[in-house]
Amino acid sequence: MTAGAWTETVSRLWPGSDVSHVHRRGGQLVFLPSAREARILLPLDAPRAAGTALRRFSHDLGPRARLGRGLLSLALRTGLPQRLLPDRVRVGSTGGPSGGPSVQDRLSDLLGQPVVVSVTIGNERANRKPVLQALTPSGRSLAFVKIGDTDVARALIAAEAGALRTLSACSLRGIRTPELIAYESWGTVDALVMSALSSGVRRWRPRDEMPVGAMAELASITATTAELAGSPFWNALMSTPALLPDGEAASRLATVLGRLGERHGGVRLSYGAWHGDWTPWNMAWQRDVLHLWDWERFAQAVPVGFDALHYALQQIRPTTSWTAQRVWSGDTLAVLAPFGLKGSAGSTTLTLYLAELCSRYLVASRGSIGVPLRAQADALLDLLDRHTTTS
Repeated sequence: MTAGAWTETVSRLWPGSDVSHVHRRGGQLVFLPSAREARILLPLDAPRAAGTALRRFSHDLGPRARLGRGLLSLALRTGLPQRLLPDRVRVGSTGGPSGGPSVQDRLSDLLGQPVVVSVTIGNERANRKPVLQALTPSGRSLAFVKIGDTDVARALIAAEAGALRTLSACSLRGIRTPELIAYESWGTVDALVMSALSSGVRRWRPRDEMPVGAMAELASITATTAELAGSPFWNALMSTPALLPDGEAASRLATVLGRLGERHGGVRLSYGAWHGDWTPWNMAWQRDVLHLWDWERFAQAVPVGFDALHYALQQIRPTTSWTAQRVWSGDTLAVLAPFGLKGSAGSTTLTLYLAELCSRYLVASRGSIGVPLRAQADALLDLLDRHTTTS
């Protein structure tokens, strides 16, 4: 992303303000490591908050990566590194008749105390969105904010808001989820404000230590059993081809789903809730409680075992490198065994997971914003087409 794209994002969050990229001249936010290779915007005059913003661990980070991030966080808390970084964002007079309160003003009102923010945007992809961390100037993390500035991003944060409302009514013992603070419109963008989960914990477990118990607990909040054909999950999956503007892709997906229905429609499966994007980088352990975030893809009444397959297979990146030998391997099917899924039930669940993921990617790859995902969607469709033709 260019510096201009970052300043455009900040302009939407500080409506009515004069926002510009400056070089070693004041500014409220600083690019790390630079404007050309920016990963995050940090508050320049709140060094403790800047250090906290970087000190976020996930289950995906090993000991060496945790150590490196921890050391950089400590350095940022002194204020020296950010003073040496040349690229900054200057925000002129906040608010104004043409805009309204800034994001910091609104968050200060919601959270009941003055806040500063860090800003990340992420790599170019269909579901990219700005994410803010709201912190006290002294460095205490208060909340995270997802910004919906495209149709795709707005739909995803709306879904996550609904998921957090649903989860708040569940008594999950082994999983901690963010609490919904606010879901509202800020000028031209939508915003989802949620409590900050503890992700600064130092406990590390191997990535292949799958949280089976937590996955089973989440699945159990809406447990049902039914044949695939006629199930809500299958009906929703079968509606996907009609959503695709690409006639060829829609026709190929409809053909693949038709074959799956013929072969597996009579299979009786257990259905439950799933996170939808359960990966090592979306979780952190605190003692024996799992802190789990990014609930944009949460859904109910899906085949049990999808979360386990997603956790295992998403670590094979990119999706375009997936092969039939790797996907339909004994190692992959083995992750379903703790859920009682073996033999035909296991292979059916795996194939349905791939069909669900392929459908998600095909829908998300529509339009220019979805271009980065198109190759992965096509690769999954090819994989499923070959599998359903030959097996």
